[in-house]
Amino acid sequence: MAHMRAGAILLFVVIFLSKSFPSLASSEEPQPTVINKCTTNPNFPDPVASLHAQLGRLNESIPVLQGPDYFSATFGFPTASQWTSTVLATLMIEYSRLVNDSQYFSDFVAVFNNESVPALFFQGNDDKLWVCLACLRGAAFASTHDSQQWVQPFLNRAHFFYNLALLGWNNATCGGGMFWRPFSSYKNAVTNELWITASISMYQIFGESSMLEAALQGWTWFNNSGMINSKGLVNDGINNNNCM
Repeated sequence: MAHMRAGAILLFVVIFLSKSFPSLASSEEPQPTVINKCTTNPNFPDPVASLHAQLGRLNESIPVLQGPDYFSATFGFPTASQWTSTVLATLMIEYSRLVNDSQYFSDFVAVFNNESVPALFFQGNDDKLWVCLACLRGAAFASTHDSQQWVQPFLNRAHFFYNLALLGWNNATCGGGMFWRPFSSYKNAVTNELWITASISMYQIFGESSMLEAALQGWTWFNNSGMINSKGLVNDGINNNNCM
């Protein structure tokens, strides 16, 4: 069963990165593809959008996202769940980096200050890793935009939640992999993908060899887990009874 939540987010990230940073994209010119008649129906946007068009959409959507209907300096994103609030904050700080604008940095700090850290202890390891990655992005932005006082608090929280997630790695079943959440026996794609991403990102910041080893171990296990099918599509997870 495909993991719809993870798939949607990962698809967005892949498309955004490949368009924003051409070196990450294929050197071949993409061929137009008809998807739900998007290429022929004027009521739908072209699925192959230019960088200029994507930036235009971001310039229109981010102010709405950070407007009073969705954001509060007191509560962050009050109608969002914990993990979606963290992802939204990540998108916000990445947009700020992309356009080199600090106007939403205080909003990122508000999300950080209002985050319910104790509640996250019992949330999924994927939720903890979203927090880790968001804080790393925030620290990177703060370090280059006259907000040095926030670098260490962001890095401290990233390290804290990375270490909490580390407890979810398990070699006893299916040869490795990270459990989805505490007291769960389920090993799924998005949690392990986030673990690999967080481990290599943490290594780039802290330089601890154990983090690089965790990233390599995580990728080796994930790549051989059977979750990536013959068509290159990532399935939701594996059954611990038969590791398939």
